[in-house]
Amino acid sequence: MDFDLFKNQVRFKIALELIDRDEGLSIMQLHKLLKEIPQATLYRHVNSMIEDSLLKIVGNQRVGKVEEKIYALNTTGYRIKEEDWTSATYTEKANFISFYFVYILQNYKNYHDNSVKEGLQDKSTFSLVKLNLPDESFNEFQSELRSLMEKYHQLSGDNEDQERVVSLVIVP
Repeated sequence: MDFDLFKNQVRFKIALELIDRDEGLSIMQLHKLLKEIPQATLYRHVNSMIEDSLLKIVGNQRVGKVEEKIYALNTTGYRIKEEDWTSATYTEKANFISFYFVYILQNYKNYHDNSVKEGLQDKSTFSLVKLNLPDESFNEFQSELRSLMEKYHQLSGDNEDQERVVSLVIVP
């Protein structure tokens, strides 16, 4: 598990642009979004991110006589197995959690931008609750919460449904 993504702002910006874009983007498309980053710099960092398994090539597109590669986040690089989490250092865990929060922030930005464009009211919410529970009650709470999330996750999937992002962080 290597999170060099957080050591470099260019890589971080590239990752932010590619979040939730399964179809990916070409270097030219990334350059239009990240105007402040020279195209040669984008190529260099994208190639490094491919080597580090942070990005993957998802296709090619022809633009005139040039064929461009299409890059997307390698989401398997951002999933973590329980045994990897257990053996990770504090810094590796902090990097992973940072990516998680950046992902949530990017989701909110997309939602907010779309709401403003369509003149809709912001209906997002968040809460922070400190619970004083013995271990047994806390484990029961987590189990019930997991069941509730699974119940509604199984209901989702219709293409006409509105996508909703629910984020939970539990610090026991």
